[in-house]
Amino acid sequence: MSQGDIPAKGAALSKAINIIDNGLSAGLDMEKGGELAQNLSALYDYMSRRLLHANLHNDEQAINEVSALLENIADAWRQIGPNYQPD
Repeated sequence: MSQGDIPAKGAALSKAINIIDNGLSAGLDMEKGGELAQNLSALYDYMSRRLLHANLHNDEQAINEVSALLENIADAWRQIGPNYQPD
């Protein structure tokens, strides 16, 4: 964004929004996931809206906020580990 490449910025943010909406959010099982799935859905929606805002207003702080949120989620998944089996 700081380089002023508007088309690349828009493409990168659109790709990130697509991953959140059509990957992370779409992968939630709202029936089995209960409150956790609902909370994650709301968080993913918030992140998508923040990235849209960042795209429209060149708001680097919004991008950093979403990046930190995604890193926290990734850390939680790493702590759970690859061999976790739900009950």
